[in-house]
Amino acid sequence: MKKIIQKVTYALSILKRDTSLLRHPLWLTCYLVSLVAGYAQVPPPTVTGGNSGQNPHNRVKPWRFGGNVSVLLGDPLLIDASPSVTYNPQRKIRLGLGVNYRYSLFKKTDSITQVYGGRVFGQYQPLNWFFVSGELEGLNVPNTITGQTEIAQNRIWQFSPLLGAGIRLRLLRLLEVNIALMRDFNYRKGISPYPSPWRFRFGFSL
Repeated sequence: MKKIIQKVTYALSILKRDTSLLRHPLWLTCYLVSLVAGYAQVPPPTVTGGNSGQNPHNRVKPWRFGGNVSVLLGDPLLIDASPSVTYNPQRKIRLGLGVNYRYSLFKKTDSITQVYGGRVFGQYQPLNWFFVSGELEGLNVPNTITGQTEIAQNRIWQFSPLLGAGIRLRLLRLLEVNIALMRDFNYRKGISPYPSPWRFRFGFSL
């Protein structure tokens, strides 16, 4: 665990020296994947015969709590948090609810933007380390597009279906590390708080 903290600290020091790297989330995602993979393990195989209780890893944990958290330094300063709770009706299927919150501080204009909302999602895990995910997300965002005849609303709701896939690894036998790539199929430039329809996600679950 100490080595992981040292590597994360080293990565943050690089980002502080060269903030241009923050414009490339793929670089940060690849680094996190390599960092976690070095200390994580694929969940052990289940017992195929006999009583399933013979192996504690065969027991399906019905409820899990976790989410995704990301912080990007620079201008703007971005803090993105989405805690979630999931229910496992069976080993390969997960259903969940989540809350989204995004805080943006624009230093040049001294302004703050906040985005909040929620999501429902489902995941299918055909392999111990791989899953596919689909979700419906609703975000309350500032309205940057105004009509000529209608009274402009300060904030509007943006609903988006997302599909993607990811990997799931176990860290220190206590945490599950989830790394996923999702695509927003209702992306609207100028309204969505994200710069691209592609979403990189890095999170944990207990």
